[in-house]
Amino acid sequence: MGMGMETWTRRLLRGFVVCGVVFSVAAPSRGHEIVAWGDDFYGEISKAPKGTDFIAVAGNGGTGFALRSDGSIAAWGNDRDGGVSNAPKEAGFVAIAAGWENGYALRSDGSIVAWGRDFKGQVSNAPKEAGFVAIAAGYHACYALKSDGRIVAWGNDSHGEVSGVPTEPGFVAIAGSDFGGYALRSDGTIAAWGHNVDGQVSDAPTRGGFVGVAGGASNGFALRSDGAIAAWGLNCHGEVSDAPAEEGFVAIAGSDKVGHALRSDGTISAWGDAAVKRISEAPTGGGFTAIATGYSASFALRTASPPAESGSLALIPAGLMVFVVGGLARLLRR
Repeated sequence: MGMGMETWTRRLLRGFVVCGVVFSVAAPSRGHEIVAWGDDFYGEISKAPKGTDFIAVAGNGGTGFALRSDGSIAAWGNDRDGGVSNAPKEAGFVAIAAGWENGYALRSDGSIVAWGRDFKGQVSNAPKEAGFVAIAAGYHACYALKSDGRIVAWGNDSHGEVSGVPTEPGFVAIAGSDFGGYALRSDGTIAAWGHNVDGQVSDAPTRGGFVGVAGGASNGFALRSDGAIAAWGLNCHGEVSDAPAEEGFVAIAGSDKVGHALRSDGTISAWGDAAVKRISEAPTGGGFTAIATGYSASFALRTASPPAESGSLALIPAGLMVFVVGGLARLLRR
């Protein structure tokens, strides 16, 4: 594949967006605010930062992360092992991902910063080199995508989360699940690896034509070019059978017992275990531009209302924005 960041940007400007490579077209006075819902065990909801300058959001394990337009990171919620307090203080980041009580961020040079819980090498074994173009995290493993489409993995390998990663180049998107991961090839086919007790690997679609992929706890979700959703794996709470049947979705996210999808009109669909607040308290109305979900709380970005006087439209480079919790990517169709 051999695509550097400049090539990714040129592709995007032609209207093709893959795995979180995003430019936002918006009025300078219109930003994006964070909306959070679900359980508030660690302040995932009540401590979510205010403001309208956010361009990416991620969360898992009771922790939330958000990326500002200047490339600085906001962190809140569960601070076990420094998941919040050890988040980088500098700016200049272009992507974020959330593991279980871990955080990951990608600098503009493609180097990775990792912080938080480290009992499986999730932090200490993070790659030291630069040149990565995307990151994604699972339960206790993390994945990074090189510019040639090769995947690098580190962390827990009890179910092949690391050793089972495909070795060939040519991937354009990555996502993590509890004990495995998913990757999307440039031809729209999906690779799956890791724990397979519920068919989360063996039942992955075999045909091509997909433009996005995300992982739940024991599930996979994929987005077709027409905006239809494919779901597979564990179905004890309707994670698979209750996935929306219509087309027109532009983003997907998954976590324990739930799936979320974003429609082209900016509204959110949530399905899975009806007993959890990530379903029952999902926001209504439009204006949403990104979604992410973790084990207790879900997050979305919403276009903030402009003031009375708004400026002209501007192209705002948001960089490589990864909206992933156990695999979440912001995707727009061709």
